[in-house]
Amino acid sequence: MMTNKNIGKHIFFAVSLLVFVLMFFFGYSINSKRSLSASELRADKYIGLKEYKEIELKRFDGSSNSEPIYIGLNGLIYDVSSGRDYYKVDGPYHYLAGKDSSNELNLIGGGIIKKKYPVIGILVK
Repeated sequence: MMTNKNIGKHIFFAVSLLVFVLMFFFGYSINSKRSLSASELRADKYIGLKEYKEIELKRFDGSSNSEPIYIGLNGLIYDVSSGRDYYKVDGPYHYLAGKDSSNELNLIGGGIIKKKYPVIGILVK
């Protein structure tokens, strides 16, 4: 038999879960994977940057201490080498390194990458 106290807890849990799910899906739809438009890529600050294909990024996945570590995000390549401890093979964010991580980073963490690390290239398909 459920008491009023237990019903209140269940309702609170259900409403909290619903809010979380709605925030997740609403946030994902706003921040869904987005590449730079042609006009954005022509911006002066990107002229002269090296172009990388996604397959080329695998070399920069943090498995070698002598190589930089790169992450692709929304059409740009960020050098996250200064955070090597996070992105190296046994680091907590290694799964993001050496690939286009737009899907993951647009859900959470992309803003940190954009603010903290320099853009060193352009991701091309």
